[in-house]
Amino acid sequence: MEIKNLEQALKLQKDFTTRLAESLVAQPAGKMPAIEVLLKEKEQMVVHARAEVEAAIKERDAAVSRWDERVEQRKESVARLQKEMGDLKKQLAKRKDTAKDSDAGKTKKEALGKKPR
Repeated sequence: MEIKNLEQALKLQKDFTTRLAESLVAQPAGKMPAIEVLLKEKEQMVVHARAEVEAAIKERDAAVSRWDERVEQRKESVARLQKEMGDLKKQLAKRKDTAKDSDAGKTKKEALGKKPR
């Protein structure tokens, strides 16, 4: 329906208001639905709530699994870095030992190489 003027819009609004009022009056006021209907609704709500709980548990488990993977990766990284650090300490210790040996050898050779006059 095409509305061309304000009078048509007002008439249409009155019609809708009248229909809405009639539909509200037609419904029994204050009458409770049957217990069987309420029971079925509650059963459906329980089933829906259980499904939501299961979905939430699955989401939580997936999130925990991802965090466990992250923690495991970090642990592996720490272990690798500690191993590298240990290797570097060993290399440094070897260099210091080699430097001490060469310094000690030089002093002995210098002492042997010099003849008293």
